Amino acid sequence: MTLALGLLAAALLVAVTGPHYLDKTLSPRIPPGLALTAWTVSTLFVVAAACGGAVLLGIPHNESVDGLVGMANTCINTGRYLEQTIVRVTGIGVVACAGLRVLVVAVRRSRQHTARRDEHLSLLRFLGIREATDPRVFWLPENTPVAYSMGGRHGTVVATTGVTGLDPPAREAILAHERAHLRGRHHELVALAEVLARALPFVPLFRAAPTAVRVSVELAADTAAVRVCGKEGLRRALCAVESHTTPRESLAMSREAVELRLRWLDPARQPPGNTLRRRAEYLVASFASLLPGLTGVVLFSGCALVGCLALRTFG
Repeated sequence: MTLALGLLAAALLVAVTGPHYLDKTLSPRIPPGLALTAWTVSTLFVVAAACGGAVLLGIPHNESVDGLVGMANTCINTGRYLEQTIVRVTGIGVVACAGLRVLVVAVRRSRQHTARRDEHLSLLRFLGIREATDPRVFWLPENTPVAYSMGGRHGTVVATTGVTGLDPPAREAILAHERAHLRGRHHELVALAEVLARALPFVPLFRAAPTAVRVSVELAADTAAVRVCGKEGLRRALCAVESHTTPRESLAMSREAVELRLRWLDPARQPPGNTLRRRAEYLVASFASLLPGLTGVVLFSGCALVGCLALRTFG
């Protein structure tokens, strides 16, 4: 039971304290992709640790599992049967109720968004013009420059013909930005954050994640666009494109934190590194995001072992 309780304690630790240190990743000194990685990995760790702890609690006489970390005979595992049963049932019940709530919210949200997206795509096929070189891109006859992307199985980029009136670097920045959303599965990451926040709003990490993830995916897509057209082209695109008419379930070019993103385009900032360096940075960011949770597991298990040894020595 020690490992199970350690996982649950680690999930609680990251869920409560995560926003305090993850907020610092939304800084011009840190590449946006790393901030997005940190928030996503931390959120997934809380979910995985809670589910893993509940599964271990549900395994009858799971001393052999705890034996992997040398805790098979600790006092937690040799406590009275009634106390163990209460701990197991409580832990499993809390996680199961939370999981059921998340599942209900996810199904409801998926149905609503799928229906609206399918309706919107039907209108696009009727009113829009599909680009010959990229079937994911639809052009709508409208003079106001607007651009957004919609995720799902058939990811789509939508832009108005007003975008074609912009200068080539700005136009390419807009398309590169929206394609980056589809390539990075940003819509799915935003959906995960919003489902968890709606289902479990009392969890600090989940409550803060939607805003942070939405800003992070826009900054990450901006970084991809900069690699294609440069900072000045993206800056002009952000200032030119409007987004007040875009669908709620889409990711629009100029809807989230535009002023903040313009500050990110400061010419003094270093340009994005090469592909190999970026991948190495993502691995480091993933490990750093897991470190608080793994530390919580080790500390809880270590304290349990020290407590048991003390009881056996002095009890």
